[in-house]
Amino acid sequence: MSATISAGPDHHHHTPTAKAAAARAQRDAAVIGWIDGEPIPRTLLDARLSTLRNGPRAGVLPIVGSSEDRQLVRWTAQVLFTEEICRRDAARRNLTAGTIALDAIGAVQLGSINTAAWQSCVEVRAVFATVTADAGPPIAATAGLTRWWRLRHAMAPTRDGAAREPLRPMGWTTLQDLPEPLTRALRGAELGETIGPVESSLGWHLAVADETDDRPTEVDSTARQRLGERLREFARWLDYQRGTHLRCAEGFEHPGDPSQPDNTHRH
Repeated sequence: MSATISAGPDHHHHTPTAKAAAARAQRDAAVIGWIDGEPIPRTLLDARLSTLRNGPRAGVLPIVGSSEDRQLVRWTAQVLFTEEICRRDAARRNLTAGTIALDAIGAVQLGSINTAAWQSCVEVRAVFATVTADAGPPIAATAGLTRWWRLRHAMAPTRDGAAREPLRPMGWTTLQDLPEPLTRALRGAELGETIGPVESSLGWHLAVADETDDRPTEVDSTARQRLGERLREFARWLDYQRGTHLRCAEGFEHPGDPSQPDNTHRH
């Protein structure tokens, strides 16, 4: 399955029976998926979910057994799949741990699932450094002004989750560093107006622009652009790897997959 899911005009309507069947499949599964035919046991997922549900952010998590909770289970499974794919790739390449830090803008460019894997698995960072070493064309500085935005932002795997997340300062960024649906919404909003939740292929976003500033374009700003392109390239690479090597068990599909019954796109 592909992990890149974008919002579109087509909506999928699922019956209560389909949701109940998916809930049973998710609850009773002993295996959550297969990577190159090798099973990933449910015990790994249960341990990670227990850590989340007993951690400092437990208060913002959905009620256990709800449709949104099943989406959280899918999201967590996808994080585990991503980690395992990168562990195997790092072992094949004999890579050591990566050390590149990921800031708030980078997290948006990479997406919530990939960011969670990045933060919890050193091999993800190591693989990133290798597979994107040559990514991105040369970026030349251009004359004129570039508009920068000072944002507060929240991102989550579900719409309701994003609405509950506290907005955190992202700092100054250009809109070209953000997912296109978020960029469109921000361009049409007033300063101080909360926009979202807005869905992109990377998750659901909530954002507020507190200030804008037109700044001369600088050569040094290309470093940020290069890193952004590397992160987007890595997200595409991870999508391909999951699509090529991963088969999900029923109930553990990508949370944005329109074919699974708990993905109800709402406006």
